[in-house]
Amino acid sequence: MTAVSRPARTRRLRVPGILIALVLAAVLPPTLGAAVLSDSNALLASAACAFAIAAISLNMLMGYAGQISLGQFAFVGVGAFTTGIVTSPEQLRLPWLAGLAASVVVGGLIAFLVGLPALRLRGLYLAVVTVSVAYVGWLSLFRVEAIGGGSAGKVTPNPYIGDEPITSDTGFLAIAAVLLILVWQVDVNLTRSRLGRAFQAVKADEQVAASFGIDVTRYKLLAFTISGAVAGIAGSIIGTAYGTVTASTFDYARSLLLVVIVVIGGLGSRWGVVSAAIFATLLPNTLVWIFGPGIRGLDLVINAALLMYTLAQHPGGFAGAIEHFVEKRRQRKGGAAPLPPTRPNLPALTRPVGMPAIPKTRAGTAVLTATGVSVRFGGLQAVDSASLRVDRGTIVGLMGPNGAGKTTMFNAITGALTPDTGRIELLGVDVSALPTHRRTALGMSRTFQLIGLAKGQSVYENLLIAQHLAAPYGVLSALTTIGPSRFYERDVRARADEVIDGLGFGRYRDTQVARLSHGQQRIVEIGCALVTSPELVMLDEPSAGMSPAAAEDLAATLRDMRDVLGRTILLIEHNVPLVLDVSDELYVMDAGRVIANGEPVEVVTRPEVVTAYLGVAPSREEARV
Repeated sequence: MTAVSRPARTRRLRVPGILIALVLAAVLPPTLGAAVLSDSNALLASAACAFAIAAISLNMLMGYAGQISLGQFAFVGVGAFTTGIVTSPEQLRLPWLAGLAASVVVGGLIAFLVGLPALRLRGLYLAVVTVSVAYVGWLSLFRVEAIGGGSAGKVTPNPYIGDEPITSDTGFLAIAAVLLILVWQVDVNLTRSRLGRAFQAVKADEQVAASFGIDVTRYKLLAFTISGAVAGIAGSIIGTAYGTVTASTFDYARSLLLVVIVVIGGLGSRWGVVSAAIFATLLPNTLVWIFGPGIRGLDLVINAALLMYTLAQHPGGFAGAIEHFVEKRRQRKGGAAPLPPTRPNLPALTRPVGMPAIPKTRAGTAVLTATGVSVRFGGLQAVDSASLRVDRGTIVGLMGPNGAGKTTMFNAITGALTPDTGRIELLGVDVSALPTHRRTALGMSRTFQLIGLAKGQSVYENLLIAQHLAAPYGVLSALTTIGPSRFYERDVRARADEVIDGLGFGRYRDTQVARLSHGQQRIVEIGCALVTSPELVMLDEPSAGMSPAAAEDLAATLRDMRDVLGRTILLIEHNVPLVLDVSDELYVMDAGRVIANGEPVEVVTRPEVVTAYLGVAPSREEARV
């Protein structure tokens, strides 16, 4: 294989956020104490830090994981009142750091409970649930005497350094700034880890995410939990900065404002949402300072106008508009990149160390066996007692007219659908009851008829997402980069670069997949299916949308996958010449049943197969021909 050299990438100096936070913690209090900021401005700046953290928390949920939440500020309220309960002299009387930690735990726990409906609800229904949470907090929960202090509100004592309380707003701003930097760093770690990549895959397509080995249910709940925990930090800052908070501090309108902030800043953009949050926090006071107190409320009009402009002109928000401008300028300056080859050199990769080993099998041994599989949708029998077998080191084609049940059979084999009856075995293991991500771990991978990729991510990021199971480190290691995450990340990134070299996509390494042609996306998808060296690769109409020349290159690629890489392939395809060219065995389905199987050229001449495609049986002369 001839490697394609990757473009040199500049090395940027990365200073860990925790180091910056420690330096600021030591430097900021005396600096601010020297009247760099007045107490009133410092209080406003602390509020801006809290809103920025709250915006980051909502961006984790909506921007990364694609889960709607219109009640995020309720979790901020949970953090504020939890800190008050833990630190209040009338209640638990614990140190402020204990209150901060409790706000993280309780915020995450409440968000976890709210996230449970997200496993079944989507879109408008999920939005209604989250809005209800905001109303319950504002009108009920936060007004309970033991939680919110009733009409008097909840008092949060000042933090202490040693025996000295931090009584000034300028002093507490240092703490708020340190927490913002730490949360920023945690968010950076999240996006560079398997955790953040799993969120992005779930946002793009849950079925595709599962095919990469991602437990969609688990990661949805993780997204809500982590988001709620971070929102709890924002609440702890607000409660401490203002000293006393009431239920009205966390009314539902604040949650809607937070959504506006994230949309204007740019869903998925850390710096965009933080900038928008700080802007929205400082805007009301800035307008009053410029125009006088009679102008109050103009900030709401400005936010509404910015939201409408963003949705109409730049759906990616402020950050998306900047990135679009930079991309257009780069294209004008550098010109179009050369097209990658349509006949890639597929790298022969070994099984990743982080994934379960695949049992060794001999040629001719069954890799996949499906027996008596039936799937019914209401009154429609989509698959009717269908059976097939795929032996190791072969390419098995699956053909049939539209509506024959091929894709339904495919989905039943991969776990995307649960069959009503039948048994499916992968390498001798009964996987009939296993979800898709568990089957992927056992050595199965697949592609999709409509391209199964996270199209908003780059080619490189998709290859990392596809290796989710190859980096089995935990949540804490992902968020802190402490522990095994560094080792596994080095391995999966090296494998991704090797596949990019083999595909000839070096110039497209950081290109968003959506900007590639259909044929190029298909090649990337095949690369993702092969990057973990699965035993069985299932391809759903891989030549769809390809030119005849590209389809010929695909045929050569499929033979390379079988002969050079030793992969076993199950292929759904309407391109008859392609199927006859590459298949060792052919199954034909019609009306949910397998009506023929055997040697490809012989199978396509059988009368029942011709009838299934043409609707009429061939004459005796035609059958002899």
